[in-house]
Parts: sequence; structure tokens; C-alpha cells
Amino acid sequence: MIDLLLQVIWFLIPAGVANLVPPVFAKLLPRWNTPMDFGLELRGKRLLGSHKTIRGLVTGVLCAALLHYLQTRLAIRWSWAEDLAIDPVYYQYWWIGAWLGFLALVGDALKSLVKRQLHIAPGKPWLPWDKIDWIIGTLAGSWFIFHFEMRFAITAILCGLLLSFAGKIVGYWLNINSSWI
Repeated sequence: MIDLLLQVIWFLIPAGVANLVPPVFAKLLPRWNTPMDFGLELRGKRLLGSHKTIRGLVTGVLCAALLHYLQTRLAIRWSWAEDLAIDPVYYQYWWIGAWLGFLALVGDALKSLVKRQLHIAPGKPWLPWDKIDWIIGTLAGSWFIFHFEMRFAITAILCGLLLSFAGKIVGYWLNINSSWI
């Protein structure tokens, strides 16, 4: 069970980082804030809202790619890191990290689309979806590459839920997030 948990965490690292860095870069690059939906509306409501930006998408994908690159370097150097991959394919392609980051952010954006249509304001909690949206996006879009088992997906959702809460709390302590939930 520990092996499964470690594999899940290792797999989620690039996607989780992609999901966490947009608020950080919003503080570092405040002017680069073009919304991903370009102001478009559906049924009189913004598609995603102003909180989902091109800056967040680009920086999230780039950071995920960087983290995956570091994981690959570790796997080349140490067998313990190589053994953490759910599939040898994980280290074979340079684009895997960027893809995982992109999927995490797409999952988050799709959840925002649903929130806007349900009249839930940006930044307002919508539990548990606010915590697992990125994981569901990552799992759904990467299954065709890795073909993981259901127990892997369930462990990823539960683990990611805990990691999301931890990340949100740290972000709150660092004054990046306005709420700890």
C-alpha cells in the first residue's frame, strides 16, 4: 500500500504544482492577466471568470514540465526514483509533465465553468470539487497513456484531496490565498 501511495504522489507532483503556481505567478506577474475565456459568456454568465488566466495556464504547464524533467533526472540517477513511476513511459517522453499540468488546469477550468453556470462566485468554495478538479482532469486525460487501475485513481483522488487542503493552508499562511479552505 505504501508503494501505491508513493507512486500516486510521484505521479501527481507535476499536476499538483501546475495547480498551485497560478496564484503565485498572479502576485509575481500581475499585469499578464488575460482571462482564458477572453470575456466570453454562456447564458449571460462568464465562461470561466477573470481568475482563470493565460498566465496561470502557461506558468502552470511550464512548472509541471520542469518538475517532470527533474523527476526524470532523478530516475536516471537513482533507482528508487525510477521505481516510483507507474509506467516506464512516464520517463520516456519530454511532454508528459506539460501534459499532466495542462490536464490539471483543464480540470480546474471545467469546474469553474460549472461553478459560473451554478452562480457560485469565483474564489468561493465548492467542496469537494474545488479540491479534486485537477486530479480528475489529470486522471481522465492521462488514462489513455498509463491505463492505471481503479485503486490507483481512487488513491489519487483521496491523496490529492489531502494535498489540496495542505496546499491551500500553506498558501493562506503565505498570504497567497485569501481563505484556508
